[in-house]
Amino acid sequence: MTEKAKKRKMSLGTKSLIGVAAGVIVGAVLLQFPVGIIRDDILVGGVFQFIGKAYLTLLKMTIIPFVFCSLIVGMSSATDVKQVGRVGSKILLLYATFEIVASAFGIAGGIILQPGAGVDMGTLTLEPTATSAKATSVSFVTVLLNMLPSNIFESLAKGNMIHVVLFASFVGIVISLVGEKAKPFKDFIDSTYEIMTKIVDIVMQLTPLGVFCLMARTVVTAGYTIILALGKYAVCEIFLFILFGVVIYIPLLKLGARVNPIYYLRKFAQMMVIPFSTSSSNISIPYSLKLCDVLGVSKKISSFTIPLGATINMDGSAIMQGMTAMFVAQLYGVDLTWSMILTIVITATLGTIGSPGMPGVVMVTLLTVLTSVGFPLDAVAIIVGIDRFTDMFKTVLNVMGDSVCTCVVSRTENALDDNIYKDMSQKVDF
Repeated sequence: MTEKAKKRKMSLGTKSLIGVAAGVIVGAVLLQFPVGIIRDDILVGGVFQFIGKAYLTLLKMTIIPFVFCSLIVGMSSATDVKQVGRVGSKILLLYATFEIVASAFGIAGGIILQPGAGVDMGTLTLEPTATSAKATSVSFVTVLLNMLPSNIFESLAKGNMIHVVLFASFVGIVISLVGEKAKPFKDFIDSTYEIMTKIVDIVMQLTPLGVFCLMARTVVTAGYTIILALGKYAVCEIFLFILFGVVIYIPLLKLGARVNPIYYLRKFAQMMVIPFSTSSSNISIPYSLKLCDVLGVSKKISSFTIPLGATINMDGSAIMQGMTAMFVAQLYGVDLTWSMILTIVITATLGTIGSPGMPGVVMVTLLTVLTSVGFPLDAVAIIVGIDRFTDMFKTVLNVMGDSVCTCVVSRTENALDDNIYKDMSQKVDF
């Protein structure tokens, strides 16, 4: 394929947005037709349901092996901090702290903004999980104990996500502690992770067709109100991304890095088109490294913290998953208990660790979060399409968090050049 042909090739994100728009239009057109065999049985209940459910089922197929391997890879790499000493410990602490804050921020935002209020999608039967079953009648200690896996093979077979997430995280940490003797197993997991990443990538190629069928079916079954609900959802989500940057990152630059945030924002604006247009933290790594250079950050620090952040620091994704859980619960009138909310925070935080920074993968980790509290696949169907739009804003926040935390760590290591930071002649070259 020539360079010119590559440039003309439409991105998956663009195709997916077209699929969403086409699905909404087709659904709206079908609503004008009376109830009948062709509309309801053949199209909506037949073709659309089969293709849409098949797409979601293929995504679900990847959850357990993908999350298991990605967490082990992420944890085993992230905790190998012997060679970086203080820098590694500091950046890991920052990433982990704000990942938790972001998850809680998304849940709180969903509770306050109520993006799913006013829409009745019917009732939803939660599947039994360690935290949803009898959640209101057990103590806090019992809830925590239920999160610990007693038989990991049983948990893997049953798809108990909180057990899988915690066990995989533990294995990843232990691999880094064992060191060289664990290398054969780590190599096996690394290889399996690459295979699963490729499988996820292949499944994601079906997204345009999948979201078209899901959106068309949803519009016909739920009516025009679901379109308004999704619009409100997107606005609330983007608002939370912006608010998080303003109330968390800006003060962090001012108080943690002890710099004027205006210089940072002006320089970050030069490269934010990359994460916005590609929806990929990985593709943004070279540009984030260039941003750190013009911010006066030492290469010794940024060369470690930026690639690591692209793997484990995804505050935007954590916010999205927290708010989406509340959105789905509101649509179906489900009252989430405090133990279920705690589970969402844990799975949203750990679920993003090690996941590749490529477009659409957050849907796999979202499935992890929602299934951890018992939501079935149907609960995810209405989110798949709109995520392709909000994903662009989410990735900008993910990438922004990496460089902000890097600036803070650089300041603590006396490795931030204030003269370069304030020099606006320094540009992020493309």
